[in-house]
This record gives sequence, C-alpha cells and structure tokens, in this order.
Amino acid sequence: MNKITRKLFLYFVTVAVLLAVTVFLGFCGTFKYYSFHHHEEELQARAEVITGRLENYIAGCTDNQELSAYIRVLDDISLADAYFVSRDSEKFVCPCSCGVTVSIEKTPTEEVSAFAENVFMTGEYKQETMKNADGLLIYIGMPVKEMGETIAVVVMVDKYDMDKASFLLSLTILLCSLIIALIVAVLISSFLAKRFMVPIHKIAAATRELTKGNYKAETHVSDNNEIGELAEQTDFLAKKLEASEQMQKNYIVNLSHELRTPVAVIRSSAEALRDGLVDDEKCKDYHEQMVAEAVSLQRLVNDMLELSRLENEEFSIEKERLDLLLVLEDAVRSTRLMARQKDINVHFDHIADEWIFEGDYGRLRQMFITVLDNAIKYSDREKNVRIEVKRETNNYYIAIEDEGYGIPEEKQATIYNKFFRASSGEGTGLGLVIMKNIAKRHGITVNMYSKEAKGTRFVFIIPIDKNLDN
Repeated sequence: MNKITRKLFLYFVTVAVLLAVTVFLGFCGTFKYYSFHHHEEELQARAEVITGRLENYIAGCTDNQELSAYIRVLDDISLADAYFVSRDSEKFVCPCSCGVTVSIEKTPTEEVSAFAENVFMTGEYKQETMKNADGLLIYIGMPVKEMGETIAVVVMVDKYDMDKASFLLSLTILLCSLIIALIVAVLISSFLAKRFMVPIHKIAAATRELTKGNYKAETHVSDNNEIGELAEQTDFLAKKLEASEQMQKNYIVNLSHELRTPVAVIRSSAEALRDGLVDDEKCKDYHEQMVAEAVSLQRLVNDMLELSRLENEEFSIEKERLDLLLVLEDAVRSTRLMARQKDINVHFDHIADEWIFEGDYGRLRQMFITVLDNAIKYSDREKNVRIEVKRETNNYYIAIEDEGYGIPEEKQATIYNKFFRASSGEGTGLGLVIMKNIAKRHGITVNMYSKEAKGTRFVFIIPIDKNLDN
C-alpha cells in the first residue's frame, strides 16, 4: 500500500471510528434521557390516578375510615415514597359538610413540606429532580382539589435507578453491531482507497511516458470529477507536446531547406570559378548570383534572429512616445516604390490627427511594412491597396486591404506558422510571424479576413493609453 493509499485508508477508518464513537455516546445519552423521562411519566401517571381517587373519596365521604385507609396505603399503591400533605400536617379536615377528620400518620420531611408548599401556592402539578448522596430523587407534586380549591397535596418521592440489565443488554448489542460495522468499513475503505488511486496511477504512468519523449501516451481516464479533469489536461498536454515536437521537426526541415538552396548555389558557383569552368564573360553573372544568394541567406538569418528575440519574453524592446500615424506614413512611403513598379495604387487618406502611442518605432514600422509588402507582392498589376484609419473611445483601428490573390480558407489557420507562404515566391516565410510577435509585444490585436481571388484585409486593433493621450 503506497503512501497516498495508506493516508486515504487512515482517513476513511478515522471517520468510521469517529462515527462509531458518536453513535455509542449518543446511544448512551439517549438511553439515559428517555429512561429517566419514562420513569418520570410513570410517576406522574400514578400520581394522577391516586389524586383522582382521593378526590372521589373526599367528594363522597361520610366517614373517615375509607379515606384514612387509602392514605395509609399510598406507598404501596404508588410504588414510591408517597405523602398526603394538608395545611395542617398532622390531620386533614374534609371541607364538605360532613366534617370528617383524618389523622395523617406519615409526617412529611422538610424537603417534602417545602415542595408541597409550592404546589399549594400555584395549585398546579409540579415536578423537580434533586440530587443527594444516594443519587437522583424525583419529586412529583399533584394538587388534590375540591370545588377548584387545593385542599391537599400528594407528594411522591422516588429514587431514579436506571434499568442496568436492559442498558447492558442494549449496549452489548450496539457494541457488537459497531464492531461489525467497523470491520466492514475497514474493508470498504481499503477497497475505495485503492480504487481511488487507480486513475492517479494511470496519470502518473502517462506522465512518465511524456518525460521519456513518448507524446502519444494517454491516461485512459474519463472520470467526471477533478481527477478526470487532471487526466484530460494531461492528455491535452501530450497532444500539445506532440504537436510542438512536430512543429520543431518541421521547423528544422524547413530551415534546412531554406538554407540548402543559397548555400548550394554559392558553393557550386565558387567551385566553378575556382576550377576555371567559367569564362570571363560569365564571371560577373556568377558573382552577382553569389551576392544575391548571400543577401538572401543574410536576410533569412536576420529574420530568424529577430523572431528569436521577439519570442523571448525576457528580451525587452525599447519603447518611446510616438505618433502612430507618422509611423504608418513612413511605412507607406517605403512601399510606394514597389507599388509604382506594379502600377498599384496605395490609397491612404491622411487625417489631421495625432495618435499618441508608446512603442518601438522601428518594429512598428516593420509590422506595417510586412503587411503592405505582402499586399503589393500578392496582387496583380494595376490593383489597389487601401488603408483605413479610425479612432474610437478605447482603441485605434488601422485596416490594410488589398485586391490580391487572397488566401485559401484551408490555409488561413496556418498563416502565422514559420516558413508559411501563401504561394511560391520570394521571402523567408517568417514575415507574418515576426509581424504577429511585434503586435503581441505591443498589446496589439491583429485580425485577418481573406477570400480567395478577392483579396485580404488585416485589421490592427491598438489600445489607447489614456495617460499618454491627455
């Protein structure tokens, strides 16, 4: 039994023992309580019967013999220490016209007299429990009435003795039942603790496989609880790690492919020049091709370094107070030459406003240029690129829309993958990834909408800092 299983088992057993102790103590207390009150109720019932008969005797008495005889045997009738208490403790004078007088042979104690006096004063049934050296004494006081007036009091005093035989028998049965219940609880606790640990063991096994690099491992746990949620997150993590590993492999493959072509061209050209296989007329072409490939290789390395910096959260970018509209104007000017070469019209209606923002001027300019370059690059000649700007209460909005080839719907989910190209052409395939990371580092949201053969629209949602805008 492992540590957690043992701990769960001990928890279950502890709870079962506490419940058993609670039941035992509750039973003892309840048994004593009801036993005591049952004894009280019996005394009260006897007192009511005795009082009723006394009232009948008094109401129809013609001599003192019957009444006197009944008073003398009160102890036997009540099965307790009984007293007939009158105002005059030594005798009782019947209040009716017969004038019968009965001598009271049993003199009440001081406690009984004091208790009876309270009943005389209230004229109502009274009950008290007193403790002495022998234990608990129950006092029952019942008024004897004639014409609504209390003329005497019957006081019954009895010692409370619990029925020990019944109590011990009940206690024995209860203890046996509790012991059996505890044994069953221990067995069930052991089973439940082990069963509870089964999904945790599965999750642990899957985690160990993940640490070994087996990202296809699954927990096979589907419980509808917190453990099931943990298992679901573990399976999700495995899929994410598998996808990440595949992306890393694809990244290495794509990088190798991107590097192989310019390196191969540079090497073959250099070997041809070294071996004298190129005549003087073609030497210049070979040199230019080598330079062009070197520039392409340098651009790829620079883009990779830039992307690595942006993806590293610990790498801070320098931000300053700037005007976003001026940054956008600068980016538009930089792309107009490319646009003129393809007779593409770039429409940007400048507004007389100032959009204050805190950011890295160079990288924000690069963000806009990347989208403008793609808009021009992937559009036919004599098309249009439109730039719209709008300011609302909390955000600046900048939209760049072209009339180009558009991005097929099945490829739109992967446009921010490294080395993605909507079609074969120039570029490293890192531009949009870098653009997205620049936006992310500035808290800018970028949304893309595209329809094949219709064009693409990028919308930048830029939060307004009220402290800068004032």
